[in-house]
Amino acid sequence: MTRIARLPVFLMAVAAAAAGAPAPAYTPREEQALAIRAAQVDAMGRLADLVLSARVAADRTVGQALGPGGEGEIGIRRFLRSSRIAGESRYYSDGVAEVDVEMPRDAVVQALARLHPPAPNETLALPDLDAHVVDGCLRASGSGRAPEDIDPLALARALAARVEDLPEMFPAGWERVTASGRVVAVREARVRAYRAMADRLRAIQVGPTRTVGDLVGGIATAEANLDVFIRNLPVAGAPRLMPDRIAEVDVTALVRDVIRMLKEVRAQRPSDDRWTEEQIDHISVNLKADRLTVTGSGMPPADDVRPVEPRPEARGSLPDWAANVLQAQAAARFSDDAADEAEARLLASRSAKARALANLERQLDAVRLDDGRTARERAAKEEAFRRDLKTFLSSARTALSRATEDGKGWEVALRLPLARLYEFSRPRP
Repeated sequence: MTRIARLPVFLMAVAAAAAGAPAPAYTPREEQALAIRAAQVDAMGRLADLVLSARVAADRTVGQALGPGGEGEIGIRRFLRSSRIAGESRYYSDGVAEVDVEMPRDAVVQALARLHPPAPNETLALPDLDAHVVDGCLRASGSGRAPEDIDPLALARALAARVEDLPEMFPAGWERVTASGRVVAVREARVRAYRAMADRLRAIQVGPTRTVGDLVGGIATAEANLDVFIRNLPVAGAPRLMPDRIAEVDVTALVRDVIRMLKEVRAQRPSDDRWTEEQIDHISVNLKADRLTVTGSGMPPADDVRPVEPRPEARGSLPDWAANVLQAQAAARFSDDAADEAEARLLASRSAKARALANLERQLDAVRLDDGRTARERAAKEEAFRRDLKTFLSSARTALSRATEDGKGWEVALRLPLARLYEFSRPRP
């Protein structure tokens, strides 16, 4: 069956993934784990948006330089999957989770340089990111609830995955993508997978100095045989619709089939002494594998992604108190007992942050809620709210972390927007 003939079957797999049977209700543990995953995905997306919107020139962003939806943007989004969770994830009794992720700024710049060497008028210093860098790391925060209708297999994969891995959890991440957008993303992934397989096969070493590409290049019949072989390779499994809106497709070639095809190509030109059957047979030894698998990636067109809908509470105006941002700043002197400068800085920064956090906690306790009670008064009566308040305090963002002006200590400033407090303090149905 040719690649074109298999296309409808392949797209049916995408439709089947989109129309999976509704899953049973989640257990509390599953709901919390999925909410944290959703928040992690949201944070990664926000991190990618920060990078893609940063300017490399006065009139050019990283996203424009890489090419929207192209291999460059896919490359940076895939790279940002390795961002690590900063601190502890936060889960509230209303089912919302929050996660902070970070990636060393230098690593982001290096990844961008590999994907897009800057033009003479461009820079990868990315000053637009300065406000989002904490201790050398670019940081973003995300929030989310457990996605609905995760099928049991996807749920099991998500629960079993390591924290640092990003599991497929369809429809998570694809809720705003149209059906045609999913099909386009998978189709692009499939095209790129076959293109990657062509590159992989052409790069195979045959003998000490030549590759398959060297030996078939410019020979029409050999090129045609290689192309037909690639076109008839099977897709390995169903497409993966990853939570960062990247579709992935695997294509596999058995090494024994590659060797058979190359022998057939060589047999058409028996006088070609640049390679021998013995050298072709030796390919399996060089590859040290019985199959070759490549992955292609694709993204939906921007026109097929619906805009974010505001949350119901965001459509109206917040009460005055909920629109506020609590702020606290504190400093600590370097200890004379520290073993070295690095330890002195670490101890001082921790002490300054603890003092700022205590200040912030006092301000938070005094916030008067819609029911007329202060946060402290309500926490004294309601255990769930008390836990949520403690979780909320831990979400305070570091707005400043630097040496004091006299160079003898460290200062830290924290910020805590109150919108989340408003959300979990409201009466629930």
